[in-house]
Amino acid sequence: MSDRDEAGMKVTGAAVENNLAATSRSSALALIDEGNALEEQGRTAEAMARYDAAVEADPRCARAHLNRGNVLFAGAQIDDARSAYQLAIACDPHYAAAHFNLGNLNCRAGERERALHDYQLAVDIKPDFADAFVAMGNVLDALGRGSEAIESYERALAINPDYAEVHFNLGVLAANEGRQEQAAESLLRAIEIRPDYAQAHYSLGKMLSGLTRLDAAEASLRRALSIAPESEATLYDLVLVLLLRSKVPEAVQLLTRNLERLPTWPIKRAFASCISRTKFVARDPQARTALTVAISEPWGMPYELCRPALSLIMLEPRIASGVRVVNERWPTRVPKAALFTAEVLATLAADPLLQAMLDAAPVSSSIEFERFLTAARHALLESAAGQHPPDPADIAALPFYAALTRQCFINEYIFDCDVSERAAANACRTELIALLDANAVVPPLLLLAVAAYFPLYTLPEAGRLLATNQPRPVDEVLRQQVREPLEEHALRARVERMTSITHGVSARVRDQYEQNPYPRWVKLPITEPALHFNGELRRTLPLARFTPLHDDRHPEVLIAGCGTGSQSILTAQRFCGVHVLAIDLSLSSICYALRKTQELGITNIAYAHADIMKLDDMTRTFDVIEAVGVLHHLADPFVGWRTLLSRLRPGGFMHLGFYSQVARRHVVKAREFIATRGYASTPDDIRRFRRDLASGEAGIELESLTRTPDFYSTSECRDLVFHVQEHRVTLDQIGSFLSDSGLHFIGFELDPSVLHQYRTRFNSDPTATNLHNWARFEADNPDTFLAMYRFWIQKPADH
Repeated sequence: MSDRDEAGMKVTGAAVENNLAATSRSSALALIDEGNALEEQGRTAEAMARYDAAVEADPRCARAHLNRGNVLFAGAQIDDARSAYQLAIACDPHYAAAHFNLGNLNCRAGERERALHDYQLAVDIKPDFADAFVAMGNVLDALGRGSEAIESYERALAINPDYAEVHFNLGVLAANEGRQEQAAESLLRAIEIRPDYAQAHYSLGKMLSGLTRLDAAEASLRRALSIAPESEATLYDLVLVLLLRSKVPEAVQLLTRNLERLPTWPIKRAFASCISRTKFVARDPQARTALTVAISEPWGMPYELCRPALSLIMLEPRIASGVRVVNERWPTRVPKAALFTAEVLATLAADPLLQAMLDAAPVSSSIEFERFLTAARHALLESAAGQHPPDPADIAALPFYAALTRQCFINEYIFDCDVSERAAANACRTELIALLDANAVVPPLLLLAVAAYFPLYTLPEAGRLLATNQPRPVDEVLRQQVREPLEEHALRARVERMTSITHGVSARVRDQYEQNPYPRWVKLPITEPALHFNGELRRTLPLARFTPLHDDRHPEVLIAGCGTGSQSILTAQRFCGVHVLAIDLSLSSICYALRKTQELGITNIAYAHADIMKLDDMTRTFDVIEAVGVLHHLADPFVGWRTLLSRLRPGGFMHLGFYSQVARRHVVKAREFIATRGYASTPDDIRRFRRDLASGEAGIELESLTRTPDFYSTSECRDLVFHVQEHRVTLDQIGSFLSDSGLHFIGFELDPSVLHQYRTRFNSDPTATNLHNWARFEADNPDTFLAMYRFWIQKPADH
C-alpha cells in the first residue's frame, strides 16, 4: 500500500468520524427539541427521558446537560442539577446560560458568593445578558451591598430600558434607603411598562401609606388587589389604609367578603381589629357568622369583640325588647313571666353569637345589657326555686342559662344583687348541699342557679358534683367551676418559691391578687407564625432603630409580674425559640397561669413565686425582660425598674408598661370618690360602687368609667380603682430615667391610627421616639395612653 493510499484512507476515516459526530449532534438536538415540546405540555418525566437520550447520543452536547439540569433543579434535586450544569460548562466553557443557571442554583442553595461568581462569568461571556445583571443585583442586595446592586440593575437597564422588574427593584431599594421620590419614580415607571404589575402597585401603595398620602395609597392598593385578588399582603395593607382613613365599614365588608378565600391568620386578625371598631346598625348575617367564629377561636382579644357583638345581638327584636323592659324598671327585678316567654328563651338559647360572647370574656361596654343579664340570672333563680317539675321552656334554654352561669364565674359575680335575691340564692345553695349529702339527684336548673351566685368549688366537698350526671352545657359549668379550680389547687405544691415576699407594699399587693387573681381570662388570640426576637421586634416596630440581639435563636426572657399568665403565654408564642421564666407575688395567679399553660400544651415557660424587689439576690440574667402593668404597683416604680435592669444583659431589651398620669385622671377622681364614700375593696362594696357610679351619683365624668372593659369584672374593677398601691408617671419622668440610666428608647406599641396621627403632626420624627413630642401629643389627646404607656427600651452593650 502506497503512502498516498494510506493518506487517502486516513482522510476517508476522518470524514466518517465527522459524519458520525454530525449525526449524533443532529440526533441529540432532535431529542432535545422533542423534550422541550414535552416539557411545555407538563410531561416532565418523558422530557427527561429525551434529554437523557440526547446525552447518550452526544455526551458532549452542552444543551442536553443544561436541560437535564433544569429539570433536576425544578424538582429540587440540587446536587444532581449542579452536576448537570457543571457538565454543560465542561462541554462548553463559554456557555453563558449554563453559568447563569448554575448561579441561580447556588443562589437558591444560599451560596450567594458562588452565585455572584457564576453570574459574573455569564456577563463576561455575554456582556448584553440583562437577566444575569438583574440576578447579580438581587444577590448584591441580599448581601447588603446596595450601591453595587444599583449599579448592576442600571447596567441591565442600559441593555433593556423597558425591564419592568428592574425599575421595580430600584424602587424598592430607594424606598428602603429613604429616597422616597426616586422610589416613586421607579415604581411608576415599572407600572407604565407593565400596567398589570401587581407587586409594583402594592409596593407603591405601601410606600405612599408610609408617607401618609393615604388617598393615593388606597388607590394603588386597590389596583394591586384587582390584579392579584389572592394576595394576602395586599388585602391586609389595604385594610390598614382604610382604617387610617376612618373607613371602618368598608374595611369590614372587604374582609368579610374575602375571609372564606383567604382564611389566614393575618386576615383573621385584621377582621378582629376592624370589627372591634364597628357598631352595627343593621343586620349583617355574614359578619355575624364571622364574628361568632372570631370570638370562639378567637381572632382577637375577646373583650375587644364584645361591643360589635352586642350591637348585632341588640338587633334581635326580642332581645332588644327585654333589655328595654329591664332598664325601664331597674333596679326592680322584672318577674320571669314578664321577661321570658318560651319564644324569647328559645331565641336566647339558639343564638351562637350570644353564647360565644358569654363564654369568652366579661361582657363589657354596656351597663344596660349587664342589667338584662342580671335580670336573666334572677329569672333562672326564680325557675330553680319554684318549679318542680321544671318548665320545658327552661330545660330547652339550658344552653343559654349555662352560658350565663359561665359568664357570672368569668366576671367573678360582679352583677348587682339585692338582699332578697341573695337570700333566695342562699336557700338554693342550702338545698343543693342537702341533695349532695343525701346522694340524691341534682336538678340542672338548681345547680346552674347556685353556680350563677357562688363559685361551686367553694361548696363542701365540691368534687362530689363531678359524679352527678348532667347535660353537656351543665357539665361545662362543672368543668369551669370545679374541675379547673381543683387542678389549680393541686398545682400549688409544684410552684418554685424563688424569693420571699417583702413585708409592706409587696405583701399587700400579693394579698389582693390572692383574693382576686387578675384577670380571669378564658381565651387568648391565635398567634402569628413565630419569628425570632429580632424579626418579631422589627415586625412590631418597623421603623425603630435598635441593635439586634447578637444571637436570638434561644433568648432567655423574664416576665416580671406574670399574673394569670396571659402575657407569659403570648410572649412564649410570639418569639421563636424563647425560654421564659415567669414570676409573680400571687400563688393563686401563678397556678391559674400554670393550668392554662398546660391546657395549651406550651412547654417553654417556667413559673416561680417571687418578689421583684428581691431579684437582686439572684445571679441569673436575661436577654429580654417584660414588666407590663407591674412596676407602678411597687413602693417605688423606678427602684423596681433599676432592680430589673440589674438582671438584664448588656444589649438586652425591656418591654415596659406604666400608668399615665394624664390618661388616669378619671381613675384618680374615682379613687377620691371611693375614699370620700368609704367603699371597701370587698365584692359587696365594689358592686355598691359600680351601682352608684352607673346611676350617675358620682357625676358624668366618672360615669365614663362604665365604658371601660375593666369595669365589668370584680378583679379588673378592683385593679382599676381599688388597688392597694398605684403610681402614675409622666413622659418627662420616663425620659429622665432613660437619660440617667443610659438607655435607648425604641418605641411605643400603639394602634397604627395613633402613630399615623403622631407622624402627620411630627413628620420630622419618623421613628416616633421623641418623648417631648409625645408629651405635647398626649396633652392634646389625653386618652392616647388610656391603658398605659407600653414601650420597648434597650440597654447599651458593654464596650
